[in-house]
Amino acid sequence: MGRKHALIVGNGEPLSPELFEELMADGPLLLCADGGANAVARYGRVPDYVVGDLDSVTEENRDGLPDERLILVDADDTGTDLQKALRQVRGLGVTEATLIGVTGGRTDHTLWNLSLLKLFGGDMALRIVDDYCEIRLIRGAIHFRAEVGQKISLSPLSGEVVGIRTAGLKFELKGEMLAPGIRDGISNEVVENPVEVSVKEGDLLLVVQREEGMGEIGWEE
Repeated sequence: MGRKHALIVGNGEPLSPELFEELMADGPLLLCADGGANAVARYGRVPDYVVGDLDSVTEENRDGLPDERLILVDADDTGTDLQKALRQVRGLGVTEATLIGVTGGRTDHTLWNLSLLKLFGGDMALRIVDDYCEIRLIRGAIHFRAEVGQKISLSPLSGEVVGIRTAGLKFELKGEMLAPGIRDGISNEVVENPVEVSVKEGDLLLVVQREEGMGEIGWEE
C-alpha cells in the first residue's frame, strides 16, 4: 500500500521481451538511463523519462520523445547515468524500483551497479532483474517463496557479514559469517517455503536464479 514503483532501464544487456512485459504488468513509472531508451523503443514502449547526458540514446529515439520527457544531466564525475536516474526517481517519491539492463558485457559497470543497491537502498526497495537471476540486498531480514530446488546464493557485497541465519535452504546458516575470499554462500538450494534469510551486521546480496521451468519468485512483506 502506498508504494510508487518504477522500472529503470539501463544500457546493458536487454531483457527478453517476455520478461520486460511481465515487469510492466503493474504499470510502473518507466525511466531510462540514457541508452536504455533504445531498448525500450525496441519493446515498442515510450518511457516516462530519459535521464542522463543523452549521448547514448539514438537521435531517432530521442527525436521521438517530447522535450518534457528528456532530463539532461551533463556528463560529469558525480556518477553514472543509472545513478542519475535513481536520483531522479527518488525526487519523484518512488519507494520501490526494479533495475533492468544493468548487467551484461561490461563487468565494471555490473560491479558498480550492484553497489547502487546499497547506495540507494535506504531510500527505496531495490532489486536487479535479468533473464538469469534476481538480486536484492538483505538488510535485517527477508522472506520469499520459490520453487523447491531453485538455486540461490548469498554473497557479501562489501566486507564481512555476520550473524547470518537461514531457513528453508539445503545448507543452513545459524548465526554464521560470510566474507569475500574467505567463505561464500554460492549455489545453495531451496528445500521448503517460505525461505528466510536474516543478517545481524553487514551487506549481503541475495541472488535467486531464474532457471528454466522454475516458478515466479514470491516476495513477502
